[in-house]
Parts: sequence; structure tokens; C-alpha cells
Amino acid sequence: MAKSGARKRLEKHVRQGGLDPRTLRGSWNGVKPATRVKPDKRRIAYPKNDDDRGFKPDAA
Repeated sequence: MAKSGARKRLEKHVRQGGLDPRTLRGSWNGVKPATRVKPDKRRIAYPKNDDDRGFKPDAA
């Protein structure tokens, strides 16, 4: 089976002392990705009180 050009470049890079990206693949290195939670539409559309609204009406 023949080697691809990308694999040849990778192996040459590693041979010359470069970092092998295959060792870092699949690792988050201690980083924990956080999922952003968007506000529920019902919380904005039907608030229980004024503090639950996403906006504040003018006092005037």
C-alpha cells in the first residue's frame, strides 16, 4: 500500500524533531468544554414576575 503525501510530510516532520500530532489527538489537555445553555422561551414569554424577564420596561 502506498503512502499519501500528507503522511510522508508528517513522518519527515517527526524525523526532523517536530511534534507528532497523533500523540495529542483525542486529548483535551485538561480543558473541560462547557455547553452554553440558552434561556427557555417560556421563561421570557410567560414570566412569573418582573425579575424573570429578559428585558426591563421603561420606568416612564
